[in-house]
Amino acid sequence: MKGESIRFPLSGDGTSHAFGPGDLPGLHLRELLDLLVPTQGGGEVRVDGYKLLNDRHSIHPLHQVEGSRSSESPEPIDLYEPRLTYIRRLLESLLDVVELEADGRPVKVDGFRLKDPAQWLSPGGGAGDIIAHAATRCNLNCRFCYNKGTAPILAPRPRGPEEEFREIETRIEYYAPRGRLNLFPNMGSPAEPLAHPRILDILEKLRGKTSEVFRISTNGAALTPEMIRELAALAPIYLDVSLNSSAPGRRGWLMNDPSPRTAIDSLATLNEVRIPFSIVIVPWPFPSRAEMLDDLESTVAFASESGPVTIQISLPGCARGVSEEAAFPLEEVWNELKDAARRLRDSVDCPIVIRPGMFEDYDSPDGPNEPTVIGVVKNSPADAAGLRRGDRIVKVNGLPVGSRPQARALLTTLHQSDLEHATLTVERGGKTEALSVELRRFSYPYTPGTSTHLGAVFASAGVPREWVERLKDAIVSRGAKQALVLTSRLVRPTLEKMISRSGLFSGAQLHLRTPENRFFGGNIFMGDLLVVEDFIQAARDFINREGVRPDLIVAPSSPFQIGGWGRDLTGRVYLDIERELGIPVALVDCEPIFD
Repeated sequence: MKGESIRFPLSGDGTSHAFGPGDLPGLHLRELLDLLVPTQGGGEVRVDGYKLLNDRHSIHPLHQVEGSRSSESPEPIDLYEPRLTYIRRLLESLLDVVELEADGRPVKVDGFRLKDPAQWLSPGGGAGDIIAHAATRCNLNCRFCYNKGTAPILAPRPRGPEEEFREIETRIEYYAPRGRLNLFPNMGSPAEPLAHPRILDILEKLRGKTSEVFRISTNGAALTPEMIRELAALAPIYLDVSLNSSAPGRRGWLMNDPSPRTAIDSLATLNEVRIPFSIVIVPWPFPSRAEMLDDLESTVAFASESGPVTIQISLPGCARGVSEEAAFPLEEVWNELKDAARRLRDSVDCPIVIRPGMFEDYDSPDGPNEPTVIGVVKNSPADAAGLRRGDRIVKVNGLPVGSRPQARALLTTLHQSDLEHATLTVERGGKTEALSVELRRFSYPYTPGTSTHLGAVFASAGVPREWVERLKDAIVSRGAKQALVLTSRLVRPTLEKMISRSGLFSGAQLHLRTPENRFFGGNIFMGDLLVVEDFIQAARDFINREGVRPDLIVAPSSPFQIGGWGRDLTGRVYLDIERELGIPVALVDCEPIFD
């Protein structure tokens, strides 16, 4: 049977869920209201209870048992395809009140399969999503690994490699490359894909289905010369290599790597076989910050000589689950690393980027919207045209540029076009200069399929003006007078400036607040990692401290974009904020900030 390798178990412990015939309608309605919003006459209707037709006098409230959900052990599929969760709960509840039979005899059912998996295809990350399903195990044990502090629902869950291989084969069979349609997206935090015993078989089968670039994040421990040559035969491939240190002793200590020279020596071989790659460094402020900074400098110098596309400095952080000993003053360390990265850019000929990129402009008076280039990919069209770090792009093909998002959008259009030539006008040293760009003039390590913006590199994507306009539309359309706007720590300074300059919010008072990331804890504060409970607590704190009850809560959509079902990293739907607080909630569409 097609798709038989993808199955979904039911609770098979024989215990009852205490569902009776009278419980079924309410149970199923609660489940459905986490998947849809009822409408009437085109407007949304908020439902908080129901009556049974055989008992029109009793009102049964909904969502009063939300707390019981937290006692369940959620599965990754709850985040990405909750309709399957609904089917599972529906079947389990029905099996509490009925017994299935075949040929007059009871039949025990412990799972289900999909009759037509093709009906479940959805837009995803392309080949990368399929490769991520192989990243279920790791071959090292990094001190800063985010999987140590992650929620159980996001933790890698390795099974037998052959069982995983058969399931991935099915995903490849149904993958539709032209539309980048996948059979369920990636589930959970990926570990090390190259540690999978069948990874080369998986990549070979996938290459038979698509010619797209395979972008693979790796810790480098498996990058032997033999593995690299096997990967080169499957080109185009792009690797993000977590080197972390070029000193064998420190890399071995940081990553518990028994053979640190494998990854260190791999860079020269990657260059030799022309596999483009980026270097990732997580500077860990232990045993001392001085040692961290010294090692960063030597690692950047070593990495730049190997010909990477970029060098990425990932600013360190840790959730509460890592260790109390790993706590450190995050902002002090991040500022030290930002200053170090800016100095190091003068000493290398490849771009050095900081992640999260918005921290680079966090204290800038203009915020992250200046269209200033922080680096240029070597041998790219932009490099050949003479674009340099520090240039401010003011025109693209004669079109004026007013912000970084606009510059990136125009460069992306050129990058994807069939044009042969373009003109960039830049401001450099107080003077304006026109650069002639030949869009097809490039060589390794730059390739159009693995780099963007013709080789121009910016600190971050910036904050698009459309976000402010969408915020205005959300508030005006609901007639709100007191709006609590919950945003992230990195976005807030720029958003405040854009709101104050926009003149769009007369008649409504906006209260901007930053929720604390209580779910992950530690020194994690990224906005896209906030969960429903963090937003609820932030709203309660605001009401208690300010004595103001808002008539609308506005939140970014990015923490709820997993799988497109409005769910956070714990599986809760954003509507739970409104259900618990009794205050309408509006999501403002904004894409996750990956850089």
